Amino acid sequence: MEREQPSRLIYLNNAASAWPKAPGVVEAVAACLALPPAHPGRRSALTADVVTECRQRLAQLLGVPSPERIAFTPNATHALNLAVLGLGLKRGEHVITSITEHNSVLRPLAHLADRVGVRVTVVGLDEHGDLDAEGFGQALQESPRLVVLNHASNVTGRMNAVGPFFHQAKAAGAVTLLDASQSLGHCPVNAPEVGADMVAFTGHKGLRGPAGAGGLYVAEHLELEQVLVGGTGVRSDLRWHPTEMPTRLEAGTLNVPALAGLNTALRWLATDGPAFDAQEKQIAEALRRGLRELAGVQLFADAPGMERLSPVSFRVNGWDVEETGYVLEQSYGIVCRTGLHCAPLIHQAIGSAPAGTVRFSPSGATIEAEIAQALDAVRRLVT
Repeated sequence: MEREQPSRLIYLNNAASAWPKAPGVVEAVAACLALPPAHPGRRSALTADVVTECRQRLAQLLGVPSPERIAFTPNATHALNLAVLGLGLKRGEHVITSITEHNSVLRPLAHLADRVGVRVTVVGLDEHGDLDAEGFGQALQESPRLVVLNHASNVTGRMNAVGPFFHQAKAAGAVTLLDASQSLGHCPVNAPEVGADMVAFTGHKGLRGPAGAGGLYVAEHLELEQVLVGGTGVRSDLRWHPTEMPTRLEAGTLNVPALAGLNTALRWLATDGPAFDAQEKQIAEALRRGLRELAGVQLFADAPGMERLSPVSFRVNGWDVEETGYVLEQSYGIVCRTGLHCAPLIHQAIGSAPAGTVRFSPSGATIEAEIAQALDAVRRLVT
């Protein structure tokens, strides 16, 4: 294999964090930092209330009527912890989740199982690679308090048909939580339509905003216990943390510069997002098609007709996945992700455990020439 010095960066790690950011995001963050800080929720002569505007845009995106039911968090992991721990689950209560989940779900549930005695059922996949509907139905007979599912796998990109599962769960009396970390910004995420009582999301992936801004939507009929309490900037006379949303779940100073960037990204998404997403799907399919044609490359979760997003997981025969990623970056300038991608259980299901996979995740900003270069680099590893 010839070693070459990469002439430019090829970024194929958008499932971890999108880059480049949406137009105007960097400038919005910088502009916010350049101005004197203003109290969130109030307008001044110096700055508009980007926090309120950002909530309103997110409520519209999620199809919910009340922006104040969206609490801002630093990221989706924080939001998922607020949701899972805020339900106040008790010993013996039952939670259903899936084998496709990220550790941001699996670890809070493991914490509750070990320290509280919560029972956790992990639903697997059927022979087609879909969530096991029969197994889910059996688990529902054990009266779950919570059902938490991710919308799309960060390993395979495969979409989960969460709507039917959530509607069954709600009929059985469960609270439903959707992890939309990978899907929001790439596809419709309408909380009422899919039956999600709560939706956790982050701003730095499909929404193409900065890191440090995520959130949790909580339906009007549900009030979570307050896991974090402290300063709010309002009702400072109270001994206890305010109970109204969104302050109920927001303690401390919000990351206003990141929210200013996210607000700008949401504005861009409303106008240019559909065309960007269409380009991403076309590029991702070209990447999958090219990898399929390479002898010596094992492509995972590649069933025809699968509804999925852009992540593509593969391995090169004879190569360790970590070594593959190192050579791709050092010799060819390709930034990708290797290993278990913080989602260990899905690798057991698709046959890539224990080492995991190499993951390419292009975006609508990826061009055909970059895909051709990436495929050529993998081809050289094979030969």
